[in-house]
Amino acid sequence: MLDWLKPMTAHLLGALAFVLAVLAGTARSNAAPGDHDFTGQVPGVAGKTWIDLLSQIFPSIAVAPSGYATAGQVIDLPSIGAGDDSWIQCGDVIKLLDRDARPIRLGGRDYTIATVMIEDDCVGPIALFDDKGKLVDAVNIRGDQHVSFSGEYVRPLGPDGALVTASLRHDNSSQSYDISSLILARPGGLSSIGYVLAFGSRDCRDRFTEETKIGLTASVPMARINVAITRRTVKYADDCETRLGREVKTTFKGYWRWDAKKNVYEAHTKELNSLADWNEKHF
Repeated sequence: MLDWLKPMTAHLLGALAFVLAVLAGTARSNAAPGDHDFTGQVPGVAGKTWIDLLSQIFPSIAVAPSGYATAGQVIDLPSIGAGDDSWIQCGDVIKLLDRDARPIRLGGRDYTIATVMIEDDCVGPIALFDDKGKLVDAVNIRGDQHVSFSGEYVRPLGPDGALVTASLRHDNSSQSYDISSLILARPGGLSSIGYVLAFGSRDCRDRFTEETKIGLTASVPMARINVAITRRTVKYADDCETRLGREVKTTFKGYWRWDAKKNVYEAHTKELNSLADWNEKHF
């Protein structure tokens, strides 16, 4: 092969592998939606129920007559990324309202990423199980009042990794805070890539919102993670209702790129950091 073709061929093969991984992950998660109670079988883990898996995190878990599950304790979970141990505040009764499983292939083997919805968000667990239903790793990502997972929150990054995105948020009378926490899942466990904050503020004369979008660009051996936060600002007259001028829209961008030598994602987030510093200084 001509030398000048080698980099192009490697890039195309890497992009193809990334696309196939995405399609495989999507097909697997759509093929096994599971039911909505804790006695059902976990999608992608043959012969294992939700109680079998979650008892490794909540040792005393049991199904309640209402169909929910309750537990009296949770194992020690390390907090990573925006997670903070001070936000783990579970009492004697932990009420689990729902659960979700996303099968994913990592390193040529099947795994399952599991999350749960807890009544008071007393803890924010993300768990990685192997194809036999054995717990590989579990972490706490709660670092704010509420924890949630939505949409395709698990996305393949390549043959050996997946991105898990969690939202940590709270609101008050005049401000909103929404942290997007980026978690890396690999065959050996879970680790933090980084996180970004979308901030909102409103008073009589000025109102602005920030919205985060996260995308992936195929790369070898792991996809690049692109983050954009778009701020929209509107000004009002003294009556707090009459809009003055047009909406002003500004977008701040950054990305995380895999460093194969260091075996980590490196942040290239100068604009996002500047936005965070400005918000912290002014609010």
